[in-house]
Amino acid sequence: MIDITNETWRSNRFGGSERKRTLIYDGSTYMVKFPDPVRSTKKTSLSYINNQFSEHIGCSIFRHLGIPAQETFLATCIDPMNKMEKIVVACKLFCQNGEGNLVEFSKFLLNDTDSTSRRTTTVEDVMDVLDHSPLRLDREKIKAYFWDMFVVDAFIGNGDRHLDNWGLIEMTDGTLSPAPIYDCGSSLSPLKSDNEKAYLLENGTAFKREEYNLNSVYRMNNERVLYHEIFKNPPEDLHRAILRIVPRIKTASAQIDKLIDSTEGLSDISKEYMKKSLLLRRELILLPALKQCNKREESRGFSR
Repeated sequence: MIDITNETWRSNRFGGSERKRTLIYDGSTYMVKFPDPVRSTKKTSLSYINNQFSEHIGCSIFRHLGIPAQETFLATCIDPMNKMEKIVVACKLFCQNGEGNLVEFSKFLLNDTDSTSRRTTTVEDVMDVLDHSPLRLDREKIKAYFWDMFVVDAFIGNGDRHLDNWGLIEMTDGTLSPAPIYDCGSSLSPLKSDNEKAYLLENGTAFKREEYNLNSVYRMNNERVLYHEIFKNPPEDLHRAILRIVPRIKTASAQIDKLIDSTEGLSDISKEYMKKSLLLRRELILLPALKQCNKREESRGFSR
């Protein structure tokens, strides 16, 4: 793992919930995220959030599945606040050649939709913008992008894909297209310590309760969206995304396990926990949903 402490740094220009710095590395500009002290109200023995691994592995999983995602790498760096060495994640910025700029999807809505106001983050809001906005965009392409992202977020256990955590690239002529996936730091259980993971791995019922009963940040029909529930009876756009993406997940599973095993700095227990949690959601949520969607397609064929 490289040490970026003495690389070229620029004045910071990033907001958000984490501490970030601007890095110039190998001719490109990166946002470097430092692990923050845990602020969650959920009980945990961690002092610092381990989302640098989640960010890197989550984005890498999207790319393994053929979905464009932010380029990231893990590195060590001396934290300027406390002079301690930390493992950080460097995220390459989009549109560095001036060909466009990233616009978070929240900018297209008038209401507050960040992660502190989850009730306002609804699937209906997203679809309403895509269906009725005068924006210059390929509506069906962006709907497919949203639902493909939703399927992979269910796989990696991401419950924080709020409307600032995905967006569109606005080109200089005003056209909009899907941005590469970014902000996967809430996936893959970043708030669990190795001791908690070891306990859960030894207790199958508790492990399933933790890793199966996950919810999306979104609400639909005025109800919180639980991944395992919506995949049992998916709306049509999600149905099509399941048919597109789940076969890729099945094919890429061995590669994804190798990706996790090769992640430097990640503990062995965390590697095992990540792989088993992905296996659980693939086998108990995604593959049954794919089987059901295939049967639905077959019945449609017979009815024609």
